[in-house]
Amino acid sequence: MTAIVRDHAAELAALHKVQRRVAALGFFAVAMHGVIGLAVVAQIIDGQGRHSDAVLLVFMSGIFALVTYAVMRAILRKRLWSPVWIAVSLVPTATAAVMLVA
Repeated sequence: MTAIVRDHAAELAALHKVQRRVAALGFFAVAMHGVIGLAVVAQIIDGQGRHSDAVLLVFMSGIFALVTYAVMRAILRKRLWSPVWIAVSLVPTATAAVMLVA
């Protein structure tokens, strides 16, 4: 009987892990639209001659990217500090910043 209970507990733990990953992926897909959207709007606003507003939008994109990163790490129950993933989360913002300068 205990082997059945252990197997059930292992299956349940695996199911919860998959559920967390699916939830994190869904959140990421939705939240990245906001990050990229802010960067795109910054480019449009910069084209209208409102450079300071565009810089502010790129900054907001970076903040939103970091919040998205933190929430994903919390959903996955991973430690918050991960320099590689922090850098990856800021790629759209860095790209937008480079495009503003160029």
